[in-house]
Amino acid sequence: MESNDVRIIGIWGTGGMGKTTLARVVYGMISNQFEACCFIANVREVFEKCGLLWLQQTLLNELLMHNDMNIQGVDCGVLIKNRLRHKKIFLILDDVNELDQLNKLVGGHDWFGPGCRIIITTRDVHLLTTRKVDGIYEIEGLNYDEAFQLFNLKAFGKEHPTKDYLELSQAFVHYASGLPLAIEVLGSFLFKRRTDEWQSALDRLQKFPERKILNVLQISYDRLQETEKEIFLDIACFFNHMSQDSIKEIVDHLELLPKIELRVLIEKSLIKFHGKELWMHDLLQQMGRDIVRHECSKDPGKRSRLWVYKDIDDVLTKNMGTEAVQSIVLELSEPKKVYWDREAFSKMKCLKLLQIHRVQLMHDPKHLPNSLRFLDWSEYPSKSLPSSFQSNELVKLRLNCSNIERLWKGTKSFERLKFIELNKSLKLIETPDITEVPVLEKLILEDCVKLCEIHPSVGVHERLTLLNLKGCKSLKILPNRFEMKSLDILILSGCLKLKRIPEFAKNMGRVSRLYLDGIAITKLPTSIGNLTSLASLSVRDCKNLMSLPLTLFNMKSLVNINFSGCSKLCKLLENLGTIESVEELDVGGSAIRMMRSSNAFFKTLKKLAFGGFNLRSPDPMGSLSTSPLGLCSLIDLDISYCNLNAIPNDICCLFSLKHLDLSGNNFGCLPESIAQLSILKSLSIKNCTSLLSLPKLPLNIDCIWGFGCTSLETIPNLLKPNSLCEAELWLSGCSKLVDNQGFIDMFLAVIKKIIQGHSFANRYEMVIPGSEIPEWFCHQSMGAEVNIKEPSHLCYDEWVGIAVCVVICSHNQMVDPFLFGSQISFELIANGEYIYPPVGTRVAKVSSDHLWLLYLFPEFFGEEDLIKLLWGCDENGFSKIGIDIRARDFEVKKWGLRMVYKKDIEDLNQTMAQSNNNNIIPYKSLDVFHHNFVNLAVVAKGSKAKRSRDDYDGITPSGEGSSNDIPHPKRIERVPEFMALGNSDCEESSEYMECCEELSDCQEPSVSDREG
Repeated sequence: MESNDVRIIGIWGTGGMGKTTLARVVYGMISNQFEACCFIANVREVFEKCGLLWLQQTLLNELLMHNDMNIQGVDCGVLIKNRLRHKKIFLILDDVNELDQLNKLVGGHDWFGPGCRIIITTRDVHLLTTRKVDGIYEIEGLNYDEAFQLFNLKAFGKEHPTKDYLELSQAFVHYASGLPLAIEVLGSFLFKRRTDEWQSALDRLQKFPERKILNVLQISYDRLQETEKEIFLDIACFFNHMSQDSIKEIVDHLELLPKIELRVLIEKSLIKFHGKELWMHDLLQQMGRDIVRHECSKDPGKRSRLWVYKDIDDVLTKNMGTEAVQSIVLELSEPKKVYWDREAFSKMKCLKLLQIHRVQLMHDPKHLPNSLRFLDWSEYPSKSLPSSFQSNELVKLRLNCSNIERLWKGTKSFERLKFIELNKSLKLIETPDITEVPVLEKLILEDCVKLCEIHPSVGVHERLTLLNLKGCKSLKILPNRFEMKSLDILILSGCLKLKRIPEFAKNMGRVSRLYLDGIAITKLPTSIGNLTSLASLSVRDCKNLMSLPLTLFNMKSLVNINFSGCSKLCKLLENLGTIESVEELDVGGSAIRMMRSSNAFFKTLKKLAFGGFNLRSPDPMGSLSTSPLGLCSLIDLDISYCNLNAIPNDICCLFSLKHLDLSGNNFGCLPESIAQLSILKSLSIKNCTSLLSLPKLPLNIDCIWGFGCTSLETIPNLLKPNSLCEAELWLSGCSKLVDNQGFIDMFLAVIKKIIQGHSFANRYEMVIPGSEIPEWFCHQSMGAEVNIKEPSHLCYDEWVGIAVCVVICSHNQMVDPFLFGSQISFELIANGEYIYPPVGTRVAKVSSDHLWLLYLFPEFFGEEDLIKLLWGCDENGFSKIGIDIRARDFEVKKWGLRMVYKKDIEDLNQTMAQSNNNNIIPYKSLDVFHHNFVNLAVVAKGSKAKRSRDDYDGITPSGEGSSNDIPHPKRIERVPEFMALGNSDCEESSEYMECCEELSDCQEPSVSDREG
């Protein structure tokens, strides 16, 4: 605050989030440090009622402490400048909504004297970025813990609900979704009411949202342009939590402008993007849906949007639709049979979007509106589209799992249709004539198992970029020649009866990916050389493929090649060395015996797989006529199940290696040089039954897969006192590793690091031989649950996770060495309620006992589940914690757990000090370990300050039009930080900028999930 620079700060967020409350708190904290102060509340509302001139006069009267200021016009900003430029003032403008308000009230930095501070609160960040304020502080909702505590303070006058109210309290907090205004309104309303009244209020909220809350939220909606309102309502009714690419695609198909309109909604704090997922606050969503319901409260057939099953079923069964209906989206969780009127869609002349999933219509619809732009109907019942349906508006057609046999007969004109998808349409026998579908870009027909022929018009289509025929098992006939000049991706994998690939014309140079896995071809056409942009080629499991054309090896763009499982492909030609762009090569399970190639070829390789390579050879690595020195870029190496008797010492030359799979080989030891692979992260030695010991391993290794190493007797010291991470271990079936104390010490060392503030992932685990649960797991049981009594005051600030130990034994031994093991999982149960998510791992099926040691961090759980876990005690302070284990192939003998708190550090030290050194992991002195670890100068990541009850004391609802929410202490701390900084360029909210950047870079939806 000592800086003499003028600082203008923006506070941005949706209505009811706490902008006004935060500004008032800051005003009270620092206003005494200025010559004059002014807080102008509800600028938007005052501007609409009294005008800008009144606001200017109020500002000058307050700051100059005069009541006779006479401003002749709103453009007399020079008067404000001349009167204030020599004063140190503190000004807050609350709820600004127009740029002109800022320009006429605060002008530029030169309007104010040294040391002045101005705070602007708004729902529209675009005003702040346009005005080029010095900093933008985005205010966010309360997390679940904070919301739960605030709600309890308002509803009960204390932090904890009684047991009878716990579930209802959680339901109301969930409904409020972190919005302070909603939490306070609801909590205050429920104060001293009975549980049956609470339940009634909750039921009412689902149908009739609290009007006081919606009125505040709707202010932002009312100021949107019409097209912005349309997108807002579409998101509220249909598309909340949809991916960014999907929402952009749909909105684009509906002829709106997704880039600019979505950005405006972000700027006005009506939506966000969390990663790639669009997110709208639940109460904003409810407000949007309420607006649509009020279009016609009694007749859903006269509303613009329908999404509730009962409304849709009534409208379509009774043929109540009208021209008002623009969109119908029905997503059922379970299939349901319906008997809609065959003429149900005939009156919906303006229907643009129709999306129906998991509905079994018991007869064919007679009509579909020609106004449709987006048609997505899974299990569509008819054999073809209605003969009357010929839409010049249709852009996307998706009829997965349909009864379609022929999409249409003859030729039909669909001038704007870009996308056809008929996946798993099991009765489809032929593709339509697409001659008069001029802009079609994607034709996707996966798993159409009766499809036997492709119409010739497909092979010459000029706009098609994706042709996906994966899994069309009956397909025999393709056009003789492909001449699709725009084609990018061709997928024919799984077309088992396809014996010939069409010739590729010279105009097909745009093809980048070609997938031919599992088809019956014996050779590739020489014209493959015309695919000059080909980057990825996969012929995996082409059992009849015997040779490759020379033209393949003239390609300069190939990055990924997969020949795995080509059991008749004996060699790769020497010409392979001419391809210097390859980064990934898989020849596992092929008959290739020799690979002669140049160093230039191998220097580009990042991933090389020989899994199951040439089982007849004692040394498949010898098939490479190059030294590991040439593989300088290799990151991932798979030489599993290759009958290797030894690993060469010069494997250490693979200095870029991060992932190494040596599973299923015959070596008895690994070379000491493996420790020099300094960035190796994962090592797989599954089913290496001759392996006796492991050498010292690289310090960065964080995962060791050792299923079924039946001869393994010793492993090195894996404890890394000077590292933030420890390796996770899967050593089931390693029956000779009898003494497991070293592993248990390693597990406890991880917990110790966590307690001392270091960050890991959200879980840590190991599976090791053993039958006894360590005593440190203070709650043990052979039954379903244990009783735990924990001090409630430790729950939030002190709790750092939960440790679980399960003793398991397989019912029968695994016989297939290629299997990774069998799945075992469990869910925690707290006081009868399941805690999400479930936890799972894989364990080799062996008859001896094993320990599954698992540590779950607070970040592993959702906020609501943390409440169940930590707050659900009875009146005596006891919680019942249990586990529901799903392990079909295993017997669970017993289990134990411990709730872990920061105070447990001393207990850990004593437990680890009592353990003896052993032959498996010779540890250093515990004192040395403790000294090395404690002196790490690392700042813990991801920690959150929790609110105490004191943070809420004295808070009262703010006035009409203000946000009735409570400032988080961190909110208060950060605003003065902004204000104390020297004058600088605008520091926009990073999350807002990331959202806008992602939005502006938004591309067409990826088809990667359909490849190969």
